[in-house]
Formats: sequence, C-alpha cells, structure tokens
Amino acid sequence: SFVPVSKKLYYGFIFDEEGKKVDEVLFSYMKEPFTYTREDIVEINAHGGIVCLNNILNLILKKGARLAEPGEFTKRAFINGRIDLVQAESVLSLIRAKTEKGLRAAMHGLEGKLSGEVKRLRHELALILSDIEVDVDFAHEDLDLDVGSVNDIRQRLININNSMARLLKKRKQGKILQDGLKTVILGKPNVGKSSLYNYLLREERAIVTEIPGTTRDLLIEYFNLKGVPLKLTDTAGFRKEGDKVEKIGMQYSQKAVEDADLLLFMLDASTGVTDEDRWIYNKFNFKEDQRIIIILNKIDLANQVMENEIGDIFPCDKVVEISLLSGDGLEELEGIIVEMFFSGDLYGEEGVLVLEARQGELIKKAAAHIKDALNALNNGMPLDIISIDLRGALDSLGEITGENLDDDVLGIIFSRFCIGK
Repeated sequence: SFVPVSKKLYYGFIFDEEGKKVDEVLFSYMKEPFTYTREDIVEINAHGGIVCLNNILNLILKKGARLAEPGEFTKRAFINGRIDLVQAESVLSLIRAKTEKGLRAAMHGLEGKLSGEVKRLRHELALILSDIEVDVDFAHEDLDLDVGSVNDIRQRLININNSMARLLKKRKQGKILQDGLKTVILGKPNVGKSSLYNYLLREERAIVTEIPGTTRDLLIEYFNLKGVPLKLTDTAGFRKEGDKVEKIGMQYSQKAVEDADLLLFMLDASTGVTDEDRWIYNKFNFKEDQRIIIILNKIDLANQVMENEIGDIFPCDKVVEISLLSGDGLEELEGIIVEMFFSGDLYGEEGVLVLEARQGELIKKAAAHIKDALNALNNGMPLDIISIDLRGALDSLGEITGENLDDDVLGIIFSRFCIGK
C-alpha cells in the first residue's frame, strides 16, 4: 500500500467510486508536530471550479471525513499549544484587514507582540504578589508594610497601570485600522459636503449641483487614506425648514454623527458664519472622544471668517482652510486627519496593535483592579485586600491569552471564524 512521505508533493488524479477521473491534483502529507495544528494533515490542491471541488469534497466525506467547524483549525492550533488565544484571534484580524497598515498591525498580534506584553504584565504582578506574601509571612501579626516596601509596590503598580493605558490607546488605533475611522461630513446645504466627499474618494460618488439639499440620504464608502481606512459618510444638509424626505435624511444624519469618530464640520468662508451654522452645531451633544475639524471652504471666493475666532464659536480640535475649486488646503486636511489619530510613536507601524473587543474589555477590567489596589494601598488597607485586587488583575490578563478560560467563551470566540480557518 502507498505510504506518503511527509513534506513531499505528489502528482496524480482523483477517481470517483466508479473509477472515473474527477480531477488532476497535487497531494501532500505533513506529519505532526510540524503543522499548523500540530496534528497530521493531508492537503489536496485541485482546480478551482465549484463543481469539481464539490465532487472531491463529497468523495472525501463518504470516506468518513467531516466538514470543519468555523475556526476549527485555528482552535486546534490553540488547544495543542502551537499558538495562544491572542495569536488565534489575530488570524481573524488578519482576514478582516482593510489596508496594508491594518494587515501589519494584525500580524503583530499573530507574531506574539501583544501576548508578550500581557505575559510581561502578568509576570510583574506575580512578583508583586510574591513580595507581599513574603512581607506578610515575616510581619507576624502586623500586616502593615514598611514605608520603603509600600512606595516600591506603589511605583510598580503605577508602571503596570501606565502600560495598560498605552495598550488601550493602541486598541483604539487598532480598531480604526480594522473597522475604519468613522468620519462624517456635516454642515448646511450647499456648503460643499458632497464635493469634499467626491474629492476624498477620488471619484464622482455624490451628485453635486448648485441646488441646496441635493443629498437626501446617507452616502457611505470605505477608502484608503495613507494606509488608514476611512468609513466616510456624506450627510444630508441640515436646515430648519425642509420637506418630509429631507427631514428623514436629517434623522439618519443625526445618528451617523452620534456614532462618528471624526466630524468634518464645513462652513462657507465666502459668506461667513450664519445662524444656520450655529443652529446645526448646537443641535448635537458631541461626545468627549469625538474629534472635530472645522473646514472653511470656498476661500478662493472670499474669506469672511476669522480663523482665530472659530474656536470660540465652534469648539474644535483643528481649523483648516480649503478651496474645493482650486484644491488649496486639501492635502493638508488629509495629513491632519491621519496625524490626529496616529501621531507620535504610535503612528509607526511597530506601535499599533489590533485588540479584539474581548481583549480590550479584559485589559480595562485588569486596569480597574490595579486602580483599586492602588487606592487600597494609599488608604492603608490590609495586604489581603490588596492581594485580592492583584489576583483579579492576574486572572483577567490570563483570560486574554487563554491561560484560564472556560469552554463556552472559547466556543463563542471561534464561532466568528469562517470555515477553513
């Protein structure tokens, strides 16, 4: 009987049960543990036609094989210890990446950079717990640490807390690379919103006319801005008076504004700030983490707006003067958007990490335990209270890498994968 050699490629044909040729294929056998799942694996490389592939698959199933569950190969790799849970989830991030930068950020997780940071924090927490236990053992009935020990533990906990804060900041940037920066263009009718939308997309996606209120529905497109995916939304122009369709469009626009990461609020520099502009801006309760850029358009016609006065009227992060007719200021605007969300060291490709929602929530949970421990330490609480919080943080970080996790959570994580991964 035929016994294949591991890591060798074989050429031949697949035959059905009646002896008819189904396809010309390449066949390979890879012996554990040097495989993706650390199990024996057989691969058949066939032609890509759907009928051909289905026929081969049905023949294999008749021989006793079964279809893989979503994410089962990656799940087996995790269970068999080839990768940890962070690396397993990074496979999903890799698949979902929308730009080259997003792909590289996901690769950092797959390469173990996030895992390494989490393990470092767990190690430091374990050392602090060990030191506390030693002090308690030698303190007899007095559970208070000396001043030097308290200050040392406090500083070490502050350092851990700062590391977690940096991870959470990277989480936001990673989410942008994964899901897109939710960017909404906002302003009164005929201020140039659709023209800006078309410019950023580099195509005539929105209808542009001199008639106010041309856009009545939300227009949403993804595009790549210097490696950062933007989920760009052009809204219906807001105005107090409008027909029924316009009002429905404004309701949709309001929801888009509430969900946005970045708001591009446009003003007509040639006419100056109007009551309508003020009414639109004051219509919203902007969230603390939303960024706002005021865009003064039509500066080629005239500029009736004093840039240094804008901040008093419309609190914002930045004011940019542009002309969609001449192109002035548009390159600057694009650079400002990228810099606003990816500035400093974290803009470098090595700095950004993609954290899944589960991972981010567990880091927040661990950080809350650390803050409670610091408060307890500062208030002179007994060491056993501090130890409880530190163990809580340790457990939360362990859930990230999968060192302590129940089967139900594991099932939910891998159910999001596609079959074949």
